[in-house]
Parts: sequence; structure tokens; C-alpha cells
Amino acid sequence: MYKPMFVWLGSGRARKRGVGGDGRFLDEATRAGLPVPAGAVVLDEFYRFGRESGLVAGSAERPLIPDTELWHNTLFHSVRLPPFARPVIVRPSFSAAWVGESADNSSARRAIHLNDPDAAAVALAGAWALAIQNGATRADVLIVEMLPAAQSGWVTLGEDADRLLPGPDGLPDGLLPRLPGRAAPDATLPPFARRLQLLLRGVRRTFNPAPPRIAWADDGAICHLLGIAEQA
Repeated sequence: MYKPMFVWLGSGRARKRGVGGDGRFLDEATRAGLPVPAGAVVLDEFYRFGRESGLVAGSAERPLIPDTELWHNTLFHSVRLPPFARPVIVRPSFSAAWVGESADNSSARRAIHLNDPDAAAVALAGAWALAIQNGATRADVLIVEMLPAAQSGWVTLGEDADRLLPGPDGLPDGLLPRLPGRAAPDATLPPFARRLQLLLRGVRRTFNPAPPRIAWADDGAICHLLGIAEQA
């Protein structure tokens, strides 16, 4: 196939390919060295190719994949999307896909194995449908490896302190002081909160202006950046 059909997170190519929302944000964050799970964006071009070739059928609002084996072989052998070692989560790239979701929402937590043609087809078709139903101009789909997170949630970034939603154990008021300059994390905070302070400082240094709200997950050793919502 002569057109690129996917980009890796960290390649720096998402913006050039017209990707918006989480796909572009996480691509730039990964390239800047922030901890982001391994992932890729399956581009809108693959969805359009599927429509033109008959791999994707159904209405615009409810796309379906009639031959999952053929579609799966095309994605991994013709498009050459490499396999993922772990289960993945699949969601539309546009940022509004996150808006209104809680930290433990089903779409953010539903893990699938991409080597299962039926599961992969249902997940991609569902992401395309959500993008189209919400008026997104592109049907780019974000695929990221699922993390075994011990703590996770949302953070609304503020001037002096950031608010965690929901408030995890160890931070009953849900507020996390902003970490300035080169200061070390607050030693009185739980370890995950210290790692989160470092992550949020990295987000602010990387993006100007910083996004109003991000999703995060801490696996006990690293606090990872999972996504962005453009509305707080």
C-alpha cells in the first residue's frame, strides 16, 4: 500500500498526518520522553481504504467488518501493523472521546488481544463509529498497551494545585500541590503521588499551554500518561 496507514507513538508523525486529540498529544509526549504506554494510531486512511475496498461495510454511524479474517490479515500483513505483546485498549483519537468519562470507565479499561480477529474488528469498528457519531473529521484510532495499574485516575491541572478525580487512597482531599522548577517531590506524599507530581511537571514543560485535564496510571514504579481531555 502506498499510503501510510498507521504511525507509532513517539514517531513525531501524528501531527503531519493530520491526527488530532489523544493520538497527536501522546505522540508528542512520547517523543519528548514522557512515560506513555507503547502504542500506535491506525490512521483514518485505513478506514477509508476499508470502505473503498469493501473490507468495511455498514452505515457511517454503524460500520461493520463482514470478513474479520481478511480484514485482520490486511491490517497485519499488508498494512504491516506489528503485533503488540500485551492486551491493548482501543479508542478514537479525538479528545472528546474522554470527556465525561470517569477514571474507571469501561472504554478506558476494556482490554482486547489484537491477535483475535473478531475482538480486534469489533474494537476498531466501535472506535470508528464513536468518532463518526461525534462529528470527528477523521476516524483515527488509538491503540495502547494495557497497564497493570495500582493507582489511576484523572487530574485537572490548576495554578497552585492539581485536583485528582477521584481522590485516590493517600490523598483524601484530592489535591496535589504543583511541583515547581527543579524541586524534589514532597516526601510526605505517597510514592505514587510523588511520581505523579513529576509526570505533571513534565507535561507542563512539554506543552504550552498545558492541557486542562489528563488521565494517568501508576504501575508501582512509573506513573504513565494515558490521555487528554480538552475540557476540564
